[in-house]
Amino acid sequence: MVVAFLPAAHGLPQMATVTATTEGGKTMLQLTNSPSSTSDISSFTLEIKNGNFESFTLQNGWVGKKTSPTTIAFLSSNPIKPGESTTFYLTTDQAAPDLAWTASDQDNNQVGLGEIGAPTQQPSSPSNQTSPGNPPPGAPQEQPKPNPGILDMSTFRIIPSTPAPGFDVRVVGQSFASATPLSLYLGDQQIDTFSSDNNGNFVVTATIPQSQQTGSVNFVLKDRENNEKTFTTTIQPAPQPRGGTPQSIPLTVNVDPVLHPGDTGTISGTSDAGSTVTISILDSNSTSITTFTATADKDGNYIVSQPIPTDRPFGKYTVSVSNGKDQVSKEYSVTSSHSLIIQTSQKRYNPGDTVVINGTSISNEPVSIVVTDQTGNQVYAKDLNVTASGKISTSFPISNSAIIGTYTITASQGSDQVSTNIGVGVDPVQILVAHLDKLNYQVTDRPQLSVSGTPGSTLNLVIIDPSDKEKFSDTVLLGQDGFATYSFNLTSYTPGIYSLALTRGNDKVVKDFAVGLETGCGQISLRTVKDTYFPGDNILIFGNANPDCIIQIGLTDPTGVQTKSEQEFVDKSGIFSAFDFRIPDNGAAGTWKLDATSGIDHKSIPIVVKSESELTVQLDKSPPVYSAGDIVKISGSGAGQSVGVVIDLLDASNKSLETFQIQSTNRGDYSTEWLIPKTFSSGTFSIQVSCIAGKVSTPITIQ
Repeated sequence: MVVAFLPAAHGLPQMATVTATTEGGKTMLQLTNSPSSTSDISSFTLEIKNGNFESFTLQNGWVGKKTSPTTIAFLSSNPIKPGESTTFYLTTDQAAPDLAWTASDQDNNQVGLGEIGAPTQQPSSPSNQTSPGNPPPGAPQEQPKPNPGILDMSTFRIIPSTPAPGFDVRVVGQSFASATPLSLYLGDQQIDTFSSDNNGNFVVTATIPQSQQTGSVNFVLKDRENNEKTFTTTIQPAPQPRGGTPQSIPLTVNVDPVLHPGDTGTISGTSDAGSTVTISILDSNSTSITTFTATADKDGNYIVSQPIPTDRPFGKYTVSVSNGKDQVSKEYSVTSSHSLIIQTSQKRYNPGDTVVINGTSISNEPVSIVVTDQTGNQVYAKDLNVTASGKISTSFPISNSAIIGTYTITASQGSDQVSTNIGVGVDPVQILVAHLDKLNYQVTDRPQLSVSGTPGSTLNLVIIDPSDKEKFSDTVLLGQDGFATYSFNLTSYTPGIYSLALTRGNDKVVKDFAVGLETGCGQISLRTVKDTYFPGDNILIFGNANPDCIIQIGLTDPTGVQTKSEQEFVDKSGIFSAFDFRIPDNGAAGTWKLDATSGIDHKSIPIVVKSESELTVQLDKSPPVYSAGDIVKISGSGAGQSVGVVIDLLDASNKSLETFQIQSTNRGDYSTEWLIPKTFSSGTFSIQVSCIAGKVSTPITIQ
């Protein structure tokens, strides 16, 4: 007697097919359900090999979620019926991505799987094809280009903007490459060289040559690769004394009375026309922190911008200005722009480490902490009580199987929200994060948008209306601490769902919000991707209701305590979804409840939470009665993270007829399939599962 455990692709009838076409960096996939199929297709999973997904576009009521940089799970409340098809549009970082796919019915039974490498629309003949990224035989090898110092978003300006020959100017630049050498030219004449700081910014002083002719000129910045940025202005004649006698102008200074770390403060004042003033910043002990110069223009005015470092201590400071004859000063204060501050002891961690988060906030008001990995999945969430002194502290362990990448820690207290990044296995990179203070607004409201990202960067903001047309656009400038708050009015907005997009280069974040939506969604349908969860699992929630209304979703534990409640809106297609729900790490085993409520309309479904230490095994039929030639689906949970799982087929005397070993997932789940040979003898047998968590078995009858 021969018994074989086969991978899922063996012995399965292919009732789903996928074709792919790639053109212009976009891949179109067409998923078709066979006319002979007896099942609808309601879920579709894609995995890219040797690449990453960047974006996707869906139709016909499908919704999607990136579960990792290389995997997307799609779900539809409008399944593909036999003989029908639907289309997905993808953008990846590959010219011709290699994709593995699976399609399943509403009961998660697999109806098709395969692998397809998407060809270009007009492939060349085999004799002319070359490997991607490799030149044709005999072609010269292209040398890699050095990284540029001047970027698309780089900007600089001259202060004062219309200088005179012999006068000093301040050259202020932002968003250049970090610590990159730069050369400043006035026309064709090089007048200075310097480097940007570690944040890609600079403030330097240069002198206009006495020989410079008046009129229109170009200030040009060049990097080592001769990339250029140009600032066009006019050289003014040097101021002449009136009546042959210079007019004395009193020395004065003005400064903003309150500044925050990351702000750019303005120091201005008056002095004799054309004179140079020396400006010093002093701390509370009268110790000089920095000194620089400025030149008064022909009218005797000077003005300079001075960024406040993000690590500048809070307290009193003094601006002292001297022109060689007189000296004046003025005080200002540096205070926090946020009442909420968080930090970690280090920026880079490894899987298995424990992250400790400390901070300060308004006393006696709760603070919510959420940690998400680079795919957007929550890995930790907790509401913290704040002491009378305003101190907060918490810690969370990083799983040994954690995804490598940049994680975002977000703390919220009331409408105040701050974020910081850590790296797991790598150094963290700056991530663009945006938060709106509400989901649904009235036309009299002014939405408050909180943004964090690369310090000093300029972001493009676009709002798209419910008919997919641009409603509004603007720019948002992040401070030197990487934060900004932006608000806008809704006076001309009609009821509906809008999208707000923030972009900077390849970074993009989209936040949806609603205007004027009401409760009362009619009959509500509610479902999750699966029915059984473990502590720490994310819950993907989907549903249908009447379009364009507000719905409240809540999660309640077995004791009746609500652990999370969040508003969502139903879009114009009648679909709603929620991806921010999660079983707490200390969640109790038992039956939990998900509720969706809108006015008097309500829907509730149970979900089961199991202890991770409980090893389980189950078959896909109940009762487990099969015939020779059938495929048996074997699955279970609680095996342990990424461990070996041994599956034995035992006869009535517990003798092993066949042994097969597979690997569990990073959540302890496992699954495989067994094709019963047509020559297999009938009788009652056992499927036994063994791993480090123990042993468990279940009976199986073969007719």
